[in-house]
Amino acid sequence: MLTSDLVRVARKGDRLSTRPLAPKARDAALQIGARYIELTELGVGRTRRAWERALASVQVTARYRKLAAGLRKLIDDRCTFEPDPGVAPEELRVQVFRLASERRRALELGQDFDRDAVLAEVGAGHGLVAEEVDRRLYGDLKRFRRLQDFAPLTAVELVTRYEQSQPQAVLLRATRVVVELEPVGSPVLRRLFGKLKFLRLLHRVTRLPDGGLRLELDGPLSLFGPSTKYGLQLAMLLPTLERTGPFTLEADVLWGKARERCTYRLDSPGRPGEAGGDTTVRDEVTTLLQRLKKLDSGWRIRRSTRILELPGVGLCVPDLVFSRDGRRVYLEVMGWWSRDAVWKRVDLVEGGLKDRILFCVSSRLRVSEEALGEERPGSLYVFKGVLVAKRVLEKVEELAGR
Repeated sequence: MLTSDLVRVARKGDRLSTRPLAPKARDAALQIGARYIELTELGVGRTRRAWERALASVQVTARYRKLAAGLRKLIDDRCTFEPDPGVAPEELRVQVFRLASERRRALELGQDFDRDAVLAEVGAGHGLVAEEVDRRLYGDLKRFRRLQDFAPLTAVELVTRYEQSQPQAVLLRATRVVVELEPVGSPVLRRLFGKLKFLRLLHRVTRLPDGGLRLELDGPLSLFGPSTKYGLQLAMLLPTLERTGPFTLEADVLWGKARERCTYRLDSPGRPGEAGGDTTVRDEVTTLLQRLKKLDSGWRIRRSTRILELPGVGLCVPDLVFSRDGRRVYLEVMGWWSRDAVWKRVDLVEGGLKDRILFCVSSRLRVSEEALGEERPGSLYVFKGVLVAKRVLEKVEELAGR
């Protein structure tokens, strides 16, 4: 992924935008990218320093230097640089330096030190010749690590990734992101919400008058402080948004070295023709489902496929559904969310949501289970550390009896 210093943004006042490459720039990118890919494929087995020098030899005009640097970064992300397999460089250095010290102490006056003999003697113990030992001595240093593997791609694919990475890099500096989506079907929405949860993105969802959705997401530079990991997760959401359909994104960002407050806007037609969304399930939900099934409770427990909505109030996307004797109880895990998100769920239940639902909330959010009364079809389970399957079943049984 690109870093923010490699993004080609247009700035007008406090407004930022990214645009597709112009025809001439795209042609230049394809030519530069094709050459970089060729040199990288030829560079397998060579050191990082040799690879960097090879790419630096490609002639690039001043106008396209930032573009070229971005293409190099994306290619670097697809490379695996590691020391040669076998004996570790640190171990070789210890053996070589120890033996060299012994040989120097044993030298007679005027006698020359034979470096190659030391390397050969150490190498013999590892099945290596002197030249191989010499090459491996500092193989753990970044510039001497060797290109062991390269995930190939075409120049067209590289340039496409470059254009897609532009808005992602801007979002690394976001404090707040608002996305408005056009109306789509429930299966597509569920995949989108599944991705939001999997990436642990703090979000609030409201329904728009036309049936679309408004997503509000905290950025990595929001009030809780900068987080590179969170910024990467936010950037990783963009491909899923594009597969969902047309959307408009507006982000408050801190831009440049001075971190000036700017607004970034992206209008995307989406790519709904591609495979939609991401069905990855969070580890804590998968683990809970496995533990629940081992208890042989009589409930049929599976992943939920529904979106529960109360018009004018809000919606939620349960993770699991429990079925027995014609009754259903839904469950949503909210262990890492904000307190505000929990209160939104409380409002949803108190506003008239008819479905029985259990919200599992981390104790770190400082919310009491008494926030939802016993007469409501919703309940809270506040847990510390990990979800306890037996306690979840107790809460489900309690809800089913209401």
